[in-house]
Amino acid sequence: MPPKDDSAGQLRHALLDLHKALMDAQRIRYEKLHGRISTSGEFLGLVLEHPQFAWLRALSALIARLDEWIDDEKSPPEELTALVAALHALVEPDGGNAVFTAAYWAIVNDVPEATIAHVKLWRLLEAAQPGGAQAAG
Repeated sequence: MPPKDDSAGQLRHALLDLHKALMDAQRIRYEKLHGRISTSGEFLGLVLEHPQFAWLRALSALIARLDEWIDDEKSPPEELTALVAALHALVEPDGGNAVFTAAYWAIVNDVPEATIAHVKLWRLLEAAQPGGAQAAG
């Protein structure tokens, strides 16, 4: 991906859509076990500290890294390439993070919004890989 073009912005937008779909689905799963979350502050605390949301932190960290890359005008393109590779490895079906992969694919396979968001992100990640677009995951 060329630095600072719209590709990084499109990637960020797709990541945020996916993150929201995953958070919404995980919230529903949490509430089924523990009861309704009453405030956004309580929800934020759970997202940051509760083990049931811990798997999402890997994706949150990569979103933060992308934001930093976009904001830093001196960011080398190699950093974006590495970030794309890390995202690809995280969300692929046989990802290296077993805890993330299990929770992620359970939601992607069950929640239409997450499925759609995954496909959009996957297409951007595949297009950004050396050699361009490959088969979607």
